[in-house]
Amino acid sequence: MSKETAARIAVRDALIQLVELNRSFREAIESDHGLPIWIMETESTNQRALAAGIATRLTYIQEQNKQETARLTGLVGVSEQTLQLGEELNLCRDQFKTAIANFRKLFGDSIEAIEQASDDLRDGLLGGLQVKHLHFVQCYRQLKLFPEPPRRVGFSWAASHSGTVRLTAEEAIDHFRKKYIASVAVNEDICLLEKMPAEEVVVIKRILAPHLRANITWPKDIQVLRQADPALKKQYPAQINSPLPLFIQLKPGEPLPEFNRIRPYDPSARQERLQRSDARLVKINDNPHSRIYRYA
Repeated sequence: MSKETAARIAVRDALIQLVELNRSFREAIESDHGLPIWIMETESTNQRALAAGIATRLTYIQEQNKQETARLTGLVGVSEQTLQLGEELNLCRDQFKTAIANFRKLFGDSIEAIEQASDDLRDGLLGGLQVKHLHFVQCYRQLKLFPEPPRRVGFSWAASHSGTVRLTAEEAIDHFRKKYIASVAVNEDICLLEKMPAEEVVVIKRILAPHLRANITWPKDIQVLRQADPALKKQYPAQINSPLPLFIQLKPGEPLPEFNRIRPYDPSARQERLQRSDARLVKINDNPHSRIYRYA
């Protein structure tokens, strides 16, 4: 069996399992209708079905922008059986992500190669399975599952945030050519980088849209465990991004943890932040779409 055939079979098998577990988890959430739920600012008459649908959506919907990811903020009480299904689904999502990554390695990691791999998947394997417009971020992202309820969940908006990559000028040129679609700004950046010393360090900044964080307070006994064993901080995090509802295992009659009913993002209410250490970064290009900075 060739590497290409083996990689396609791995993707097919992982996707079939993903679709099946996705359906089981969605149905389980809806069946836990006796447990409490809170969803931010929604007019839906069935919040549980809404949370289940968005958390398990694998494909684009018709009105969804190509760069947009389905989001929903909230807290959802689930049974022990549903939480176990969620853990199985998370593992399956990881396996599917690995299968796709191994498949794409056969084509290379440039923009053109990634597009070729995507075309091959869409026109071949996924078309044969009658799966259209798969949204890979929605397929990969992990559900936030809590076997033990936190004492409090405080939602907050993180705005005006940027992701950064620190590279040498030579590495940055290669990074742009492999990871970015050609544009005037990108081409100008590459030309300017080529004129710089190859080993000079530059920073590529990527502006991120406002996103929600959940700040989590645990009961005192769990706080003691976290302090005694730092490895438990992954199991009991203090802060996480929350693009999807948090699924919390509850017993019948048990309430949701204390939480703040945050409202949708309001740019006019944005707080000015203290000047960061990266304020000494300056752009190398006057083009407003340029992403490259150097140290002043």
